[in-house]
Formats: sequence, C-alpha cells, structure tokens
Amino acid sequence: MGNTPDTAEFVSGGTRHTVTRAQVEAAASRLTAAHSAAFSQHREWYALVGSGLHYVLDLIAEATGIKPSDVKTARLALDALGFPIVCWAWGDLLKVGHSGHTAST
Repeated sequence: MGNTPDTAEFVSGGTRHTVTRAQVEAAASRLTAAHSAAFSQHREWYALVGSGLHYVLDLIAEATGIKPSDVKTARLALDALGFPIVCWAWGDLLKVGHSGHTAST
C-alpha cells in the first residue's frame, strides 16, 4: 500500500504492543463481519478489511490476543496500517458526537 507501514503500535495496560497488516487481515478472515449478524449499535468505530467491517477493538484483540486499552488506540493503529476507519453514528451522535471520542479526536 505505498508508504503505509506493515506494523503499528497500540497500548494495552500501559504496555506497547505491535500489530501487523497480515495479523489484521488474518483476524478479519476469522471474525464475523459487523455488517452481518454481529452488528451492535453500541459500537461506533469499525475498520474496513477487504469487504468486511469489523469493530476495531475486536479486530486488534483477535489479531494479537491482546485487547487495546481503548477504542481510540485501536482505531489509530488500524489507521496507521492503512485500513479505512468508519464511524457508525445515529441520532445525537450525528449532531454532538460521542463525549468519549470528541474531546481529543
């Protein structure tokens, strides 16, 4: 993918971990895509891997066996690897954003 790195870092419990594009792609192949029966309206951030949307925390956890400390950490790592990041918003989220994501996004 051009200048996109093959690895990215994320934090879990104060410790830095590394994830690779190959790990993420393999994880996506094992997970049920979020736009099927696995969708949850309480999850806002997804990454597009191939033709499937996957919740960012689940994707990193499946890829590495380690759950990132927070959603922002997961989505930034996936973005650094070049995966498109999608926010699913509805109702007030469209007008005012999510308080846990807007202050420092």
